Amino acid sequence: MMDWERRWRILADVITDLRRSGWDVPPSVINDLRSAKTMIEIVKADRSRPENISRLEEYLSSVEAYVLSAAKERFGEKYVNEILRRICEVEFEEAVVEPQVRFRPGLPREERWIRVQVTDDVPLEVIKKIVGECGLKCRVEEDGYVLVYGGDEGIKSFVRKMAEVFREAKGR
Repeated sequence: MMDWERRWRILADVITDLRRSGWDVPPSVINDLRSAKTMIEIVKADRSRPENISRLEEYLSSVEAYVLSAAKERFGEKYVNEILRRICEVEFEEAVVEPQVRFRPGLPREERWIRVQVTDDVPLEVIKKIVGECGLKCRVEEDGYVLVYGGDEGIKSFVRKMAEVFREAKGR
């Protein structure tokens, strides 16, 4: 599940930057941003209604489309790439990080861990290469996931590098 609040915050920050630079943001975009915030609260209270989640995604996507286009025109490609990197990092972290409350047999208690799904965009070889670069360990599990484990800083570094790989794969 996507961390909608973090995504909303990134988009709100870009709108703030646009307004500070003198850019006139249309009221419909501001309304969509407000509606997205309201929907986030509704979804937090009741996740059982998929139409609320799809409406929330629509609002966020609408704001994101406008914001990225306006930011590119106003601030340039480098600024937009940084925003995309942050959004992709949020999406990737949500895609691979499982809550650490679950017990993983065979791991020391002090180890941090995440599970990464092997896909065509993120093959096993790439995962193993990044695991080695970060000084971590991994094991392939029966369900098609790779369990990556080690120190806290190593896991953080791994997530950052995987977010970069994920962003490049999405950009193709």
